Amino acid sequence: MLTALTSLGIDIRRRIRVRGQVQGVGFRPFVYRLATALGLGGWVRNDAAGVEIELQGDPVQVQEFLTRLETEAPALARLDAVECQPRPCKLYASTFLIQASRPGQVLTTVTPDAAVCPDCLVELFNPGNRRYRYPFINCTHCGPRYTITFKLPYDRPNTSMSRFRLCGECQGEYEEPGERRFHAQPNACPRCGPRLSYHDARGCALPVHDVVQQAVVRLKAGDILAVKGLGGFHLVCDAHNADAVLRLRERKFREEKPFALMAANTQSVVRWADCSLDEQRVLESSERPIVLLRKRSDSVFPGVAPGMASLGFMLPYTPLHYLLFHEDAARPAGSAWLAKPQSLVLVMTSANPGGQPLVIDNEVAFQRLSGIADGFVIHDRDIYLRCDDSVVRWNCRA
Repeated sequence: MLTALTSLGIDIRRRIRVRGQVQGVGFRPFVYRLATALGLGGWVRNDAAGVEIELQGDPVQVQEFLTRLETEAPALARLDAVECQPRPCKLYASTFLIQASRPGQVLTTVTPDAAVCPDCLVELFNPGNRRYRYPFINCTHCGPRYTITFKLPYDRPNTSMSRFRLCGECQGEYEEPGERRFHAQPNACPRCGPRLSYHDARGCALPVHDVVQQAVVRLKAGDILAVKGLGGFHLVCDAHNADAVLRLRERKFREEKPFALMAANTQSVVRWADCSLDEQRVLESSERPIVLLRKRSDSVFPGVAPGMASLGFMLPYTPLHYLLFHEDAARPAGSAWLAKPQSLVLVMTSANPGGQPLVIDNEVAFQRLSGIADGFVIHDRDIYLRCDDSVVRWNCRA
């Protein structure tokens, strides 16, 4: 059915270009839902410059769309410019569509990766959910973007997820406007998505039943593991194990420089370091930086930050990180455990031996981290752009 658009002023047509951080944040699904709710026809698509929208409908509804476009944009979005131009009215489909992306001169950027959102965490720890304990759970509000993208526009074929064909259920979520994973490019599940594997110190794959379980067993036994994350590999060990920390220092030739720590939540961090409300906010932000916090007098992490008054803490930001703490906590059902202090604290330091670039490739990891790591936790989703952890110090203490 077509809506007749005439020159009588009943309807108007507008072409809108949005620039900024608008790819990989669920912006097209947001535009789709907003336009549909307002009864507007038209389309939205990614291009190399950002997002392009064409709208047609009642002038009042178009104006409301423009207002809400800026005030209700997804949390991860950043709108730098919204340009609106009139277009002549014409016969137009009454529905609103997400069109295929257009290439062109790149004038936009990819959204940074974002820590796992609360909704995905609920699913991750729900034994009845099909993504229970799936290390690559994500949605339009969280997960990898920047590190898996090799060209723009940001669409699945232009990312390292292109090799993973969506199963029927994931494809249905991707196509359903009411779903949280509507047009979520990294969408996946245990049936169709990336998988973990465990390898010994020589890089040989081991037939372990549960990779996360094996990793925690080895960490508690004092091993140093190389763990593949979003933007590269980390070298990981039990921060309470002084011998493991010392061996990591010796193998990495890092005599004095402090190591970063990862704890399950803020409640676990405050056992070892002072943390103001502002510092807590930064710790828990979707960017998940390392935050330098004042060490408590009873803090005991031998060899982690010798002679330093501060400890660098960060919180989990990938599903795999959370699963390590979940395993150590004996796999409690539900997500209530996330608000309780956990005993496990991990050294989480970038895997860049000898001042070399951060390791991102599996085979390169086996070569360059040989002699440092006692085991490897890897996955088969390629990292295209390396990205190290940020470090923040909050300077507004009383």
